[in-house]
Amino acid sequence: MRRRMDDEAVSAAIATVMLFAGTLAIISGMMVTITPMIDEMHGAIERQAMSSQMTDLAMETVRLSETGLPGDSATVPLRPHTGELGWDLQHGGPWYSASHVEGGTLRLDGVLDLDDQARFRYPTSEVSSICFDDLRGGPGALWQVRLPDIDGTWAATPVSTLELPLASTSLTIDDEGVETDVRLPYGVSLTGSVSAGGGDTWLHADDPLRVLVWRGDGGAALIAPDLAAPTDGMGRGWTLPVPGGTVSAHLVTIRPAIIEWTLGAQSGSGATSGSTAAWSGIWSAGSGDVLVLRSSAPGRLLLQWGSDAPESGSAAGSTMWPDDTGSFVGRNFSLPAASGSLLLENSATQPVTASIHGLFHMVPAQGELRVDWTSGSGDISVSGPVQLHWLADATGANAWRPGSLDLVRALDTGQASGQEHRIGVPHSNGDIDLLLQPAAPQTRVRLLTNLAPGEQSDVLLNHTGATHTARLASGASGLVRIEVNNSDASPDMPFRVYVASGSDGLTEVRSDGEGRCLHLGIRASGWVEVDLPWSDVSKLGDKGLRAAWADGTHLLGFALKLRGPLGDSPHSVLASAWGVHLPRLNYEFKSSVSGMEVGFRGGFVGTNHPEFHADVIVQPPSREGPGPRLAVTMQMTMPTADSALGNSKVDLDFTLVKRDQLTSTKAWEIRRGWDGPYGPAIAADASEDLAFSDDWLTFPGQLDLLDDHVGWVQLVPSSSESIYHAGGEPILFNLQLAQLTSSMVVVV
Repeated sequence: MRRRMDDEAVSAAIATVMLFAGTLAIISGMMVTITPMIDEMHGAIERQAMSSQMTDLAMETVRLSETGLPGDSATVPLRPHTGELGWDLQHGGPWYSASHVEGGTLRLDGVLDLDDQARFRYPTSEVSSICFDDLRGGPGALWQVRLPDIDGTWAATPVSTLELPLASTSLTIDDEGVETDVRLPYGVSLTGSVSAGGGDTWLHADDPLRVLVWRGDGGAALIAPDLAAPTDGMGRGWTLPVPGGTVSAHLVTIRPAIIEWTLGAQSGSGATSGSTAAWSGIWSAGSGDVLVLRSSAPGRLLLQWGSDAPESGSAAGSTMWPDDTGSFVGRNFSLPAASGSLLLENSATQPVTASIHGLFHMVPAQGELRVDWTSGSGDISVSGPVQLHWLADATGANAWRPGSLDLVRALDTGQASGQEHRIGVPHSNGDIDLLLQPAAPQTRVRLLTNLAPGEQSDVLLNHTGATHTARLASGASGLVRIEVNNSDASPDMPFRVYVASGSDGLTEVRSDGEGRCLHLGIRASGWVEVDLPWSDVSKLGDKGLRAAWADGTHLLGFALKLRGPLGDSPHSVLASAWGVHLPRLNYEFKSSVSGMEVGFRGGFVGTNHPEFHADVIVQPPSREGPGPRLAVTMQMTMPTADSALGNSKVDLDFTLVKRDQLTSTKAWEIRRGWDGPYGPAIAADASEDLAFSDDWLTFPGQLDLLDDHVGWVQLVPSSSESIYHAGGEPILFNLQLAQLTSSMVVVV
């Protein structure tokens, strides 16, 4: 057998291999180029498929939250392609601020970050204090009411700011660890008892309550309205339980008004009259009666209880009265036509002069003045800031504030809590108790006064602990000072002080999350950082967050008031703000890169596809005009804990639980902020019409020269904030909060 080399065959084989390798190289190169294009097309299909479904979801929730009634529900099908659905509770949400002073502007940062710090910016004037209210703005966030540690009786009834609740209010009574669950329908009151010394009694409710506490045979209290104006705390409606026996209501309004009232089976009407418009009504109330009072003009309400006539000199009760700006430290007061006496307290080192019914009285430095108030309603003006108490006792005999129970407002903030309280005591018979409660997780205070033997002058107040009670020594007099101990390591946080004198008294008890105020006393052009009087929950998971929101460890939504000197008032409301946490429904999918999403929250739909570029699909809902008007309904959609997640086909069922009116006010500037990467995109999208404004093109960034545009304006392209511009006119701003629950059920 002969062997020989076939060169042509070898060359052919090599050529075939080279051709195949070249073909593979070409195909590989094509795949490197084409695969991202295929992935991008896949991502575009994912975005298109889910953005249309999210848009339908946004339209349905907006319709339900703005026009629905409690109990209305809807179902939206969601059909994922290859991505996954999931809820995100960790992010914050939007906020709206309103400036009540021309030229003022309030900006916020980090209020909804789940930690215990926030920043604000108000460069226009000095800021004396900042106050936070926990809105309890969502299903599962309970209203927490801590009752004073006394021997007495409490009564509670549900209140509503916009719509009557669909179902009864769920109320849990925690009496020293023993819990009792009850259902409380609207228009019905529930009565219970409290006892001193054993621990605090708490009320936990899923709707707001009006709670009154009383003891003995009489008392008096200032009653907050169902919906208070942010500027002065006045209102037009009151819903409150009343003790059995003789009760009288004394109303003073800013102008003549028509009054309508119901008490049990009784009803009637009246009108305020006089130079200081006032009205009074007196009834015989039965046990469990609820008083509902409506006024056509804003005003303040004083409730008096007891059978003794004021003229007899034996009437019991005392309550602090705010000035015309709603602060409890001020210079101008409008008093109702309730006969009794007034106690003016001057904490300054210089005496002041008070004009009362045309007569001038001197209030000594760091002292008190008590005068009769028996000539009907009227106005009082003082040459310097004072705190004012209305007393049912017209004679001034016996002890200071005879038979009274009252929340003493802070001197440094003029509100329900603060870091310094001063209480004038002309003379103590040894029956005056100071009840101290923290308005924060923890704070340490010291009492600078003459205490009874065995009482502590330095006290650590813990929110999980009981109310601390301290009794004044017999014969104690002068100004009682209670202030934070800023020399120790404990945080300087606000606290509340109730004062109980004698064996009688009546007071209103507000939610524990309301009126947490910090004294500032600063003026700064830049950002000011403050410590929130709530705990840091930023490291908690979803389950821990739900628990923290439910028990009030952290705020779920907030209402904020910024106060400072304005005119002759030391604590006028300069600006207000509101914000809520909004859970976000995310649809995550892959494109040419990972991390793409389509998200829904509060009626807004956005996406970061393609390539992490934030894009607005549906703007957050707002209603504008006619004229300088702006109406916003913030909608919180809280998922149930058992909502289905993942890439399964689901039906999203959501139900409107309730809708609350947060405010209806006039403001010189309305500003909206939105957290996260979508904030600048939302602000820019809302400001698109500015491209047609000649004034803005000629003078960019100058609002004072913008006369041909009304609407949202983004001042800086990268800013997540926008301003509602109305040509320099005051804006009528209406803000509501709609609470919805949602559950996702897998479609089999």
